[in-house]
Amino acid sequence: MNSRLLVILIMFSSLTAFSQTKHCLRASGTVGMNSLFYSIDGGSSKPKLGFGGKFNYTYYFTPNWGIMTGVEASMYSTDGYLDGAYISIDDQIDDEGDVYRKDIYFRDWHENEKILFAEIPVMLTYQYDFGLRKRRKIYIDLGVKVQVPLIANYKVTSGELEIQGYYERWNVTLFGLPNHGFGTQGAKNTAGKLNIPFNISATLGIGFSFEVSKMVDIFIGGTFDYGFMNMKTTDNGDLLCMDANQNLQYNGILNSSAIEKANTVSVQGEVGVRIAVGKQGPGGIYGYRHK
Repeated sequence: MNSRLLVILIMFSSLTAFSQTKHCLRASGTVGMNSLFYSIDGGSSKPKLGFGGKFNYTYYFTPNWGIMTGVEASMYSTDGYLDGAYISIDDQIDDEGDVYRKDIYFRDWHENEKILFAEIPVMLTYQYDFGLRKRRKIYIDLGVKVQVPLIANYKVTSGELEIQGYYERWNVTLFGLPNHGFGTQGAKNTAGKLNIPFNISATLGIGFSFEVSKMVDIFIGGTFDYGFMNMKTTDNGDLLCMDANQNLQYNGILNSSAIEKANTVSVQGEVGVRIAVGKQGPGGIYGYRHK
């Protein structure tokens, strides 16, 4: 936790490095696909709707080029879907004392994974004025973000387990016999925490801004982020395990050996305002105004 706080303080200190003119504050909201992506046998990671907010500061050292940082937050949401994934538990004993292998299949299983990140971006920003009497600008932002998880958890929302028994002695599989333990059982309201490390992601933004007043522009655009760090750090074994009372316990996808790697991917729309602060140059907020 101390190392995460240190990263935030180091990155946030860059906010105080700019004391010249042509400063700009930018506040915006985002909505789109913020999800984890991973590969899993008998299932998939399905993106869900995510959202966020940003408060950024930009120093323009030329009419076109600037450096931006700030404080942001993003909620990532993923549907971990399992249908056909299974685990096997050997050396089980049935009511008659015979040995069998228990095969447990996931059917239409949904696990909702949520992560709230606090983010510190460091970006190079470019803008080009194509307006006439009023500013109309296209802008491009490119850089990296440090993402620190504040909340990370999972919850099973639906699905069922199908239990089958394979008897090697007779080479036969039994199923559809709930009175003998070979039936189905619904998903319980299983939930737990996720051990998520800090992340570093590349980020790209593009959009358009329009003048509202001499000091204020509104903008609309989109962003794309890709995380480089592996979000999976825990391995508690199979998706399911047997406890001391022979009850099935669910570990969660990111806490199990079912996947090896998970990365963050974000594609969002963004709407907000940009506000000039401090002493302005001869061209207003962002450089030179057309006459």
